[in-house]
Amino acid sequence: MKFLIDEDLSPKVAQHLCKHYLIDAVAVRDRGLLGKDDRTVLNYAFNEDRILITANIADFERFATLMEVHSGIVFLQEGDLLREEQSEVVSKAVKAIKAEIKAGREMINRVLYISITGAIIFQNLPY
Repeated sequence: MKFLIDEDLSPKVAQHLCKHYLIDAVAVRDRGLLGKDDRTVLNYAFNEDRILITANIADFERFATLMEVHSGIVFLQEGDLLREEQSEVVSKAVKAIKAEIKAGREMINRVLYISITGAIIFQNLPY
């Protein structure tokens, strides 16, 4: 399980995942993708077999529906979270994804909507 943290989230989230969960996580900023268009970011995630984590729901939902296949996307439903809150929500997302994978449900062409309140919704996208 590998992750790409979008530029609308703190790059420290990637460091948090690496340090506390020993997960391969990188930030858009650290891959030379800062300021690149969303389609380029999503394609990069796919080519690297990384699940994208973002709060930019509207744009990435649209691109995901147009793609034949993507590696999965985690949508943080609140875009104004503090860095510590982002890390907390992403940690919950990682645990939820691990449970899904253990149950035989991969993230390919799936998205996870997750909220600071604890709400978790998995959905196929494209449908």
